[in-house]
Amino acid sequence: MNIREFAFNLQKLYEEMGQAFSTYQKTTGLNCMSGCGRCCLNPDVEASILEMLPLALRIYDEKNVNEWINRLETSEQESCLLYQSVSEGKGQCGFYQERPSICRMFGVAGSLDKRKEVALSICKFLKEEYPEKIESLKTEKKADAPILMHWSSRLTALHPELTKERYAINDALRRALEKVAFYAQYQKI
Repeated sequence: MNIREFAFNLQKLYEEMGQAFSTYQKTTGLNCMSGCGRCCLNPDVEASILEMLPLALRIYDEKNVNEWINRLETSEQESCLLYQSVSEGKGQCGFYQERPSICRMFGVAGSLDKRKEVALSICKFLKEEYPEKIESLKTEKKADAPILMHWSSRLTALHPELTKERYAINDALRRALEKVAFYAQYQKI
C-alpha cells in the first residue's frame, strides 16, 4: 500500500469518526462554541505521523513542503500553527478537512473506566457553558458516547508503526512532511 492509500483510508476513517462524534454532540446539545479554538492554543496537543499524512500530502500537492518545514522548524509558537486567529479569542483551523483525530474527538467523548463502564470526557469550557446538560448526561445518554479507545484502535490498525509515537502537533506535521518528501524521492506519490 502506498502513502496515498494510507491517507485515503485514514480520510474514510476520519469521516466515520466525525459522523460519530458530531451525532453524539448534536444529540446531547454539547457542541463546541462557535469560533472557540481554545483547545487549539494548548501546547500539549499531540498527534502521530499517520494522522498528519493527509495534510502533508495536501501541502505536497500545493508545492509548499519546504515553506512549511521551514515555518515549523523556525517558529517558536508551541500551539498548533494550523490555527488561524480571526479575532480576540476566536479562530478556526486553517486545514479543517485534514485535521488529526484529537481535533475530531475532542469536546465530548467517552472512555472506559476500570469497570468497563462509560466515563465522559468533556471539555472544561463546555462544562462551564452547559452545566445543566452535563449533569443530565451523568444519568442518560452516557452509554451512547463514542469511545476514544475504539477510535484510537481503529486508527492504529491502519499502520501501527506510524501511530506508535505521538509528537507535539507541529512536530508531527513536520515529520509527516519529511516522510512525504522522502517517499516522493523514490516513488510517484
